[in-house]
Amino acid sequence: MSIRARVKGWLTAKEDSRYRALRQKKTVSYTQWVSELDKELCRQARVWATEEDCHKEARVSMSVSGAEAREMFPGDCEYMIFRVGPGVFGEGFCGYVRKYFEASPETMLLYGDEDMGTGGSDEGAGPFRERSKPWFKPDWSPDLLDSFFYFGSVVAVRGELIRRMSQEMETTVCFLEKEKREAVGTVGMWFYVVKDFDAYERWIHGLVEAAGGYRQGSQAVGHVTHPWFTSGSPELRKVFLEESEYLREKKRKLQERFRGNGADWGGGASLEEPLVSVVILSKDHPELLEKCLGGCYLSAKGEGGAALAYEVILVDNGSSQENRRRVESLTEEWKNRIKITYLYQPQEFNFSELCNLGAAKAAGRLLFFLNDDVVLCRQGCMEELAMLAHRPWTGAVGMKLYYPDSVRMQHTGITNLPMGPVHKLQFLEDNKEYYCGANRGRHNVMAVTAACLMVAREKYLAAGGFARELAVAFNDVDFCFRLYELGYHNLCVNDMYAYHHESLSRGNDEAPEKLERLLKERDRLYERHPTLEGKDPYYSPCLNREGLDVTIRPAYLTAGNEVQKVRKKVGRFSTKGYRQDACLLVRVEECRNNGAIGYGVVLGDNNACYDKVFLLGRIEKEKGFWREEPLEIYAVALLEQYRPDLEENMPDQVNVGLGGFMLEMGNGVLPGGRYRIGLGARNRVTGTKILNWSNRVWEVAEAE
Repeated sequence: MSIRARVKGWLTAKEDSRYRALRQKKTVSYTQWVSELDKELCRQARVWATEEDCHKEARVSMSVSGAEAREMFPGDCEYMIFRVGPGVFGEGFCGYVRKYFEASPETMLLYGDEDMGTGGSDEGAGPFRERSKPWFKPDWSPDLLDSFFYFGSVVAVRGELIRRMSQEMETTVCFLEKEKREAVGTVGMWFYVVKDFDAYERWIHGLVEAAGGYRQGSQAVGHVTHPWFTSGSPELRKVFLEESEYLREKKRKLQERFRGNGADWGGGASLEEPLVSVVILSKDHPELLEKCLGGCYLSAKGEGGAALAYEVILVDNGSSQENRRRVESLTEEWKNRIKITYLYQPQEFNFSELCNLGAAKAAGRLLFFLNDDVVLCRQGCMEELAMLAHRPWTGAVGMKLYYPDSVRMQHTGITNLPMGPVHKLQFLEDNKEYYCGANRGRHNVMAVTAACLMVAREKYLAAGGFARELAVAFNDVDFCFRLYELGYHNLCVNDMYAYHHESLSRGNDEAPEKLERLLKERDRLYERHPTLEGKDPYYSPCLNREGLDVTIRPAYLTAGNEVQKVRKKVGRFSTKGYRQDACLLVRVEECRNNGAIGYGVVLGDNNACYDKVFLLGRIEKEKGFWREEPLEIYAVALLEQYRPDLEENMPDQVNVGLGGFMLEMGNGVLPGGRYRIGLGARNRVTGTKILNWSNRVWEVAEAE
């Protein structure tokens, strides 16, 4: 080995060591993170109550009848706390429960986040030396509760609800033994241990229904968004995340009721009186349309040969004459099996307007909006979507979508993050269970894609249909936001799937001009819904919310990052010695409100060896078009930000975990104008200098 190679190896090893130390410094353990959170919450809780002995418990017996139970419920008991399995309540638990209930008079049941504990003096009794595996849950999600018992280990219930239930139901299964225990402290709380989980699950569902939790806009069920209980039983987490026999029975009964109402289901009804109107948008893709129609026919078939009564409204905004003839021929072939209306109306593409046009011609009580590039592939799935959309508390219903010929997920519901609506789990393989069953079961979400969306006609009308001013993007999100604001729960069914050739008809939204249109429509979305910007009750604030990390992971993993605040004027940058090279991958995920989030990775090299700078290249218009080449370039030396998603998504690249950036630019640090965003990178070992530009621009206002 030459001296040059040895020196390079020694310097590279030194950079690797520096990288590992910095990465370690950026990493915060969960035990550290949650301990700090507990201290703050405990301080808040003690404003309301002094620390209580939360470990006094009344043991549970399953032998008590409803009549006996009426005599056993303490008349002055304000709250009852039910616990499944061993574990430890968080410090200040009693005070926080009381605080929540007093601040939320409509709330009758309360659940919270939880985690696992190990290393206690007595496993299950605590205190635990280490805590791990946090389970951060969504706010009240009726469909998730009907998929698995996501309430988890602890549920707090107002005493008045339980007393009312015992009076109304003579044979209510109760969880008290005959021997009474004194109320805990002075806050009127009684604690109970659950011994029969199956019976308890049924009972909690009964309480939720009695409290009106399934009604439109109900506030009966509350959620504490921090781990208020540490479990000592890892096995119980698996039990909670499984669909029980009771829930399977509940689904069967829902299906029976839906089918039993012949007028609503449409089983055996004539095609002139469809239950579902399938609105398909299509242009110049007759081969895809044929597959889409075949999927509809298959999905409408139920058990025993009965079929859901449906029609198809086909909206074409200007196929070529040849393709128009092919579509007309195709519809003639299908007319002996289903009712099809073909609307040929050449016009500029406006997704919202086309959907509304199809809905105006529809006769069904349920509207099923479907892109022609979506293929339903499971018998009975249209019936299941109809059954769910038919319920009074449900808004829009969608389903899991795969990319063609794969199990790679494209859509499992839309999450509303600070950077805007995103598809969590997109591009991930559906070959394992992700965060606490996120890709399984039925999940309430802020929005579902209109590529495959079913909604009851009266709810569609109440929401005002699709917004015409959102012609291409976010029209489905806007529609779902309005349903949410009306008190409905939108839903994505992730235990069945369809295939989606995403955006085949309109191309790639990453092209600069289309990206600019996309960002403008996003801004318009939040102008229409200012209170919902960055808000998502179905996605915990304790989960990752920054950047475009499609995985779902706890936020503490990146708690060591701090926003890089730029307050001094930014200096000019010289490109001397730098070459533009696509091996420097630059991705800007968010750029607005004087902030930028993204990452930069040098592909095929050791990223630990590179210094990186954030580049802003000022551009101007030339003959009506924005010129590509910057007139002048400004630079900010970057502080590394930890991005675990880069390590996970680029396993073949070296030391990419610190490739993130988060900047906040102060007023007046740059001259006003329009800037291209890029990165520069210099290898400290070899001296190599490269730069590259992203497809994003930054509008900088003149200093005030």
